[in-house]
Amino acid sequence: MTSQLALLVASDSASVFGGIIGFILWIAVMVWVYNLAKRKGRHPILWTILAFFFWLLALVLLLLLPSKRTTASY
Repeated sequence: MTSQLALLVASDSASVFGGIIGFILWIAVMVWVYNLAKRKGRHPILWTILAFFFWLLALVLLLLLPSKRTTASY
């Protein structure tokens, strides 16, 4: 009985730890998207809102899009 309880507590703490790491990663990606959009001359608030809901899609799209600052000079 004690080993089952220890396993249950360990699995609960692992899921909580995983959730905290996931949340920190999600916030870090949103900050990265904001800074990347700002550096590329895109609208940073709009991209951050997009990253709030679709973080991977927003990050990939923003990495693939060219900078407005360099394309405006051509």
